[in-house]
Amino acid sequence: MKNFKKTKTVFLGMLSLTFILSVGCNKQGKVKNETTGNFKHSTYVKVTSAERKDIVNYQEFSGVLFSEKSADIAPDLSGKVLKYYVKKGDFVQKNALLAIMDSTQYVQAKAQYENAEKSYRRMLELKKKGSIDDQTFDQVEAGYKAAKASYQFMTRNKEIRAPFSGYIIAKLKNEGEVFSQMAMGPTGPAILRLVNIENLKLKIQISDKDIVKIKKGQKAIISTDSYPESEFIGKVSFISQEADMMSGTFTCEIIVNNSDNKLKPNQFARAKIIFAEEKDALVVPQSTIVKNNTVFIVNNHKAEKRIVSLGIQNENEVQILSGINEGEIVITNGNIAIENGTTVEIMD
Repeated sequence: MKNFKKTKTVFLGMLSLTFILSVGCNKQGKVKNETTGNFKHSTYVKVTSAERKDIVNYQEFSGVLFSEKSADIAPDLSGKVLKYYVKKGDFVQKNALLAIMDSTQYVQAKAQYENAEKSYRRMLELKKKGSIDDQTFDQVEAGYKAAKASYQFMTRNKEIRAPFSGYIIAKLKNEGEVFSQMAMGPTGPAILRLVNIENLKLKIQISDKDIVKIKKGQKAIISTDSYPESEFIGKVSFISQEADMMSGTFTCEIIVNNSDNKLKPNQFARAKIIFAEEKDALVVPQSTIVKNNTVFIVNNHKAEKRIVSLGIQNENEVQILSGINEGEIVITNGNIAIENGTTVEIMD
């Protein structure tokens, strides 16, 4: 008799545990009917409201930023770096004086030009008076023009100026060091490196499957880990017509406006290439859509089935063209096994 009671107690305990687990696994509860006072089962669900917002259809790629406007600055002649007028990291405007080179060739060219100029001016006065023949004047004029060109060439190689606005990112020679056109190095013969980062380009690789969707001029949204809350607007500027022999992918370049100088060359970045976008669209999460374009809304504690028409979508959201209205409560979780009319209870 004692063993029978013990067995009965164990059986009832197991039965209670099974019931609790069953209720928990099905995420069901009881809702009291206020009219009859009876309890009926309900399904727990999570919800959100259908809202109006901008939505884009896109595909994300990743790559490395680079500057197309960069230059290794060097004179055309060998010589000593006499003085720098910039420091590493400085921003310089176009035509700003960067450095002065010490060259004896410049001194010689200047003297020859000044002498040739004096002779030319004397001959020009004589020609006006008819005191010299045209052949003699032409010879003097040719000598003057040659001396002037040589002097201007030497001046450009003595005063090193910025070919465009940008940042000095490297000084490859110190003051007093001799620069040689024959020097070899990772950047070639140069004394400075200048980079403009106002507009950068992001180089990405596109698969054979996706290349047909990419078009020149398409809008792209660029993001980086260094500025996770910021988005930079760009557009597709180049699509290779030839696949890489090794990877089979196509090179694509996206030009990015970087007027605030936040992005840097050789930085890793991601790009969402926009295929379609809609302003002020009625949008719901993707999880609200079940088979056959069905959405369940919550109406008076019951699931109400709606068939919807879909517009553009991405991995997270979808545009609703018809079937539900703005502000209606849609079920996002717990909508897989329910039916029209199922009693539901909203989870926090």
